[in-house]
Amino acid sequence: MSADERCPRCQRPLVIKHVGHNSFLGCTGYPDCDYKRGLREQSEIEPENLGVPCPECGEELQLKSGRYGLFVGCSNFPDCEFVTEPDAGNDDTIQCPECKKGQLRQKTSRRGTVFYACDQYPTCQFTVNQPPVDESCPKCGFALLVKRKTASGMRKVCIQKQCDYKSDTL
Repeated sequence: MSADERCPRCQRPLVIKHVGHNSFLGCTGYPDCDYKRGLREQSEIEPENLGVPCPECGEELQLKSGRYGLFVGCSNFPDCEFVTEPDAGNDDTIQCPECKKGQLRQKTSRRGTVFYACDQYPTCQFTVNQPPVDESCPKCGFALLVKRKTASGMRKVCIQKQCDYKSDTL
């Protein structure tokens, strides 16, 4: 976007606006003019070769732009669907309390909200919306607690509906 880009409808300046997790170009004449355009076109890049072979097929991996930002995928797509999972920067792995095989990973929904899900999906569909804590509930014995923000501060809370365990503030 150039600094002097104008609305195609009314010729007023366009500015970047933010609503929730969405950002877009909008006309400064709102509400008289409701023109808006997504920023996706401006964030897309051409795939860039990385010089690293794909672990599944041996073709070269590429840096690509997608719906949720940049990612690394195979240049042989769609024949090879290898894609690296974005690392949330958290080296602490927490075992899935439901299937006991997978690990909980941080994910982002289409709307931009963060949640934690088992990496064995679709076999295991366990998810939680708050950050998991690798501790068992002292009251009911469930294998996982979550951090929840309450009026009195951050607490560890059991996710079982029938259990009302809440720790003292962290």
